[in-house]
Amino acid sequence: MKKLLLTLLVLSITFNSFSQRLKKTFDGESQTINDSIASRQSTSNRNLVNKEAKITDYLIISHQRDTTYVDTTLTIAKEYKFNYLRKDNVELISFSNLGQTYNTLAYDFNDNPHLMPLFGARARHFNYMEVEDIYYYHVPTPLTELMYKSAFEQGQLVDAFFTTNISKQINFSIAYKGLRSLGKYQHILTSTGNFRFTTSYKTKNKRYIANAHFVSQDLMNQENGGLQNSNVPYFEEGIQEFKDRGVLDVNFENAESILVGKRFHLDHLFNIIESDSLSTNKLNIENIISFEDKYFEFTQDNADDFFGDAFKNSNLRDRSTLENFYTQLKGNYSNKYLGDVSVSGSYT
Repeated sequence: MKKLLLTLLVLSITFNSFSQRLKKTFDGESQTINDSIASRQSTSNRNLVNKEAKITDYLIISHQRDTTYVDTTLTIAKEYKFNYLRKDNVELISFSNLGQTYNTLAYDFNDNPHLMPLFGARARHFNYMEVEDIYYYHVPTPLTELMYKSAFEQGQLVDAFFTTNISKQINFSIAYKGLRSLGKYQHILTSTGNFRFTTSYKTKNKRYIANAHFVSQDLMNQENGGLQNSNVPYFEEGIQEFKDRGVLDVNFENAESILVGKRFHLDHLFNIIESDSLSTNKLNIENIISFEDKYFEFTQDNADDFFGDAFKNSNLRDRSTLENFYTQLKGNYSNKYLGDVSVSGSYT
């Protein structure tokens, strides 16, 4: 009898421990009040999605304030941009390793002229992000983009990007592109990094607009000077023992070059007279302030007779440095009938 009572007591405790109280909802359906289920429902993705956001609300703004929106379609054009430069490079012939320079097969006649002479070592600037390569954003929900690609031999290419709006008036974005690739040949390692931070602000009436960015970049390349003349026939004839390009002798094994640059840039605009359905005039003033500091350096431990006799035989170092401050004040007037008139003054 005691065993029977004990068994009934255990069963009653078991049933009570697994019982749940059901509560009727307004539509008459039963809903279980369970902490774990309620927790899962509260963190469901459906509760986090902004149903009012459209793809056309995710805006990309250039330095000239041209606006487009994020393109999420999968097209062949996206495949053409899946590379180190993140753009279609059909007119460029790449060198043997990722992150090196390119041979240019086309000339861009739309390239903006520069009043000041450009910094040297232009062959190293293909992946150097200028002012026109930086974009600003306005997004209703946080936006993330991640790109990964394996490199030659040992190495990877990663480009990570994140942007969000703190409010409807303030946006910021942060991004980093890093590459490290060993390469197929001796002493041809590349290691590059491009850090970008942008922020933009506009007042509620959109009379004042400001875009700013900070960029820090370092592009390092080991230099091997190409194959030695005695090894060129092995490459051209495709001898089996030299299919592994790492066994071919190169001219340099102790040289490298690096391009390092940092830039602060601010572009802000104030609309004095805004154009609307009642006004045919538009007047604004714009100010641009930009400061950039960069250098290019080539180093080599010992001189090589590849270039002939040298007046210095060890610890070779050649460095070029540029500090560039640029500011511009610009006034823009637009009339529906007269067109656009701009007056500007700049200092470099």
